[in-house]
Amino acid sequence: MIRPGHITLVLCALLPLSAGAQVNVPAPLQGVDVIEQLGDRVPDEGRLIDSEGQPFRLADELHRGKPVVLALVYYRCPQLCSLVLSSLTRALRGSGMKLGQDFRAVVVSIDPSETPREAAESKRGHMQALGVSPTTADWRFATTTEPVIQALAKATGFTYKYDAPSKQFAHPAVTFVLSEDGRLSRYLYGIEYPAQDMKLALVEAGKGKVGTAFDRVLLTCFKYDPAKRSYGPYVLAFIRIGALLVFAALVVLLTVLWRQDLKLRKRRGATA
Repeated sequence: MIRPGHITLVLCALLPLSAGAQVNVPAPLQGVDVIEQLGDRVPDEGRLIDSEGQPFRLADELHRGKPVVLALVYYRCPQLCSLVLSSLTRALRGSGMKLGQDFRAVVVSIDPSETPREAAESKRGHMQALGVSPTTADWRFATTTEPVIQALAKATGFTYKYDAPSKQFAHPAVTFVLSEDGRLSRYLYGIEYPAQDMKLALVEAGKGKVGTAFDRVLLTCFKYDPAKRSYGPYVLAFIRIGALLVFAALVVLLTVLWRQDLKLRKRRGATA
C-alpha cells in the first residue's frame, strides 16, 4: 500500500521523461529524468556483488551473443521499483523469450547501502513469478558502490535523486535493453511493458542471433515510435510485403497458365 509520503515519488513513473518537461514538477522530482543515449556503451568493469554475495562485472554478462536487460532500482523501494520489476517479469514471461537462452538480465540497486540479502529477497519473488530457480545465474540482482552506480546512471542517462524527508530515491521507471557489446539498444518506459515490445526490443538488440525467423520478419513490420515509446506497425514494411505477395501470386499464376498452355500444345501435337 502506498503511504502518503510515497505518492509523490511514485508519480515520477507517470511524468513525461524529456529534458524540457520539468515545468511544474514537484520539488522532489526536479531533475529526475531520462536522457536517451542510444548506441552508447555502458561501463562494464565496475565491481558488483550479486544476491549470493559473489562479485562480478557487467562485462561478465555481456559478449555472450545475447542481449542483456538492465534495470536500475532499489530493493527497499516501497512501491515503484516493485511495479517496474513485476512488469518486467511479466513482459519477459509473455515475450516467449527464454532466460539464459535468448537473453540475460541484471538488476542493480541505486542505493549503495543495500546488501546482497535484500537483493536475494527481491530476486526470490520475481524469479518465482518468471518460473525459474531463484538461484539462477542468468538474472543477477546486484548491489554496488556509489561510484559504480553513478557511472551506470550517467552512461544510461538515468537521473535520480535522494529525497531526505521521505528517505527515498526519486527515479524514473525505465528498463534498458543492451546489445551483447554493451551498447544501449532500447529504452522501455513506465510500469507496464507490453510483451510484444519486449520481444521486439530483444530481437532488435540481439541483431538476428535470438528469436525465431518469424520474430525477425515481424521486426521489419514494426518500427519503434519515440513519441509513443512503443513499437507500432511500419506502414512502408507492410506495403513492401504486400508488393512481394502480389508479385509471388503473379509468378504462381503465370507458372500455372504456362503449364496449362504447354499441356494443351502437347495434346494438339499428339492428335495432329
